[in-house]
Amino acid sequence: MRGNPKRRSKRVVSFKLRPELVPQPLWGVSACKLLNGRAPWKAIRIAELSRAGHRCETCTSSSVPLFCHEQWTYDDRKAITTLTGFHIACSDCNLALHMGLAHLRGEFDKALTQLCQVNKITEEEANRLFNNARAVWKRRSEKHWRVGVVPRLLVSYPQLKVLVGLDTRRTGPARDLRFVVTGKEIVRAG
Repeated sequence: MRGNPKRRSKRVVSFKLRPELVPQPLWGVSACKLLNGRAPWKAIRIAELSRAGHRCETCTSSSVPLFCHEQWTYDDRKAITTLTGFHIACSDCNLALHMGLAHLRGEFDKALTQLCQVNKITEEEANRLFNNARAVWKRRSEKHWRVGVVPRLLVSYPQLKVLVGLDTRRTGPARDLRFVVTGKEIVRAG
């Protein structure tokens, strides 16, 4: 009689909050940065705050400020990053999302504490999450990336098309770029 050998199933642990470290070539490539201070970004932020009921979508805090966090997926094989949505985060959860930045600003312990509290994990487990995120960040920072936006977001927020087609291979590291938004285009400034 043939049968499949019993396999040990790996327990997949789902965390409510994970550090998200943006690969270095993509620093500065975001809807917030490219549209910040302009009516198009304010419209997105207001709509997303309303959708979330003016509460953090991770810990349910309503303390201000609340941040409109961009959610990105990464296709490591094709080196394409795609904006897939937005998530409203309180300042503590936002700090934990951006633990690399928190580390640089001397706020790592505060971010780590939030990661532990929200996920109900130990400091050791939280450090492991951060170190895994850093390893992924290091690999991803060695690549050039192309940028996309999921179609449903473009339907809801057509102003996001300023992100579509950005390519760090053509423009170099994003942190060195200066963009000027003119109408519906992004133009690299001198």
